[in-house]
Amino acid sequence: MELLREEAAGAAFDTLYLGGGTPSLVAAADLERLLEGLRTSFEVSPDAEVTLEANPEDVTPELARAWARAGINRVSVGVQSFADRELSAVGRRHDSARAAGAIETLAALGFSLSGDLILGLPEQTRESFRESLSRLAGSGVGHVSVYLLEAEKSRLIEEDRRGHPERYLSDDAQADLWLEMGETLASRGFRHYEISNWAAPGREARHNVKYWKRTPTLGIGVSAHELWSGRRRANVAALPRYIEELEAGRRPLAADRPLDAEEERRERIFLGLRLAEGVPSGDFAEAVLESGDPTLAGDREAWLENGLLEEEAGRVRFTERGYLLSNEILCRFV
Repeated sequence: MELLREEAAGAAFDTLYLGGGTPSLVAAADLERLLEGLRTSFEVSPDAEVTLEANPEDVTPELARAWARAGINRVSVGVQSFADRELSAVGRRHDSARAAGAIETLAALGFSLSGDLILGLPEQTRESFRESLSRLAGSGVGHVSVYLLEAEKSRLIEEDRRGHPERYLSDDAQADLWLEMGETLASRGFRHYEISNWAAPGREARHNVKYWKRTPTLGIGVSAHELWSGRRRANVAALPRYIEELEAGRRPLAADRPLDAEEERRERIFLGLRLAEGVPSGDFAEAVLESGDPTLAGDREAWLENGLLEEEAGRVRFTERGYLLSNEILCRFV
């Protein structure tokens, strides 16, 4: 960590995030050594949010207590569904009982908890999704993430969906459930603060908000990404190469480039719009004007007129319906 320590000299960190891959499989003693090393090498706030991503099947009372001793205070649990048929259809190793048990175990030890669901899984019905949402919202988690299944990213699922469309909710059904879900979570005290994320008051993911607000972050580990000193960097994805570079005294970077003013302006829009607070109207207008896309100004007006975006108190933000088409809008600013 010596190279990073020099680069981060004088910086203070109030969040740590152990995620990507499956950190809940790492031995508790190794996690404790890692966190001790980070606190020794960097200035980490005593009240830092320290998050671990965990699969439900990995959670045991003994391991959870070890996480707490290591200083982890927030756990993001990959629930995905409380319907066993849906979990089986995508090859998950846990069942609904194991997911519920993991949340119960972690809640009893005082962890701040996040749970995620996927909308659009094979075998999912309107009723089963509503049941999963109700169970998760009532489980004691303070943070809920819901993602739409991206079938095109899995060849097997994409082929299955083409061959067996009856196993999948239609796009219209998913859209209806998405809007209904927002109302359900709001009625239970969760605020929709980012496209895919809802939180009880004060339970937003402090670390993830940094990505959307372009707060500088350091990336440590295989495939980690960072924004630091006005540069976007990504570490190599292969572990042997990662180790080789470190042993040679070099940062194991696969990409390292500075951001120019135009890129920063675009990032402020397509990342900032993900948040419920949106972006300043002036920044949005400038991004449209400077885009070089002659059709964007007209599309901006159409998005506002059609209720996909709204402008109020000097800010532009997505509406709940607009979130459903957010990818199509955001990609215009990338």
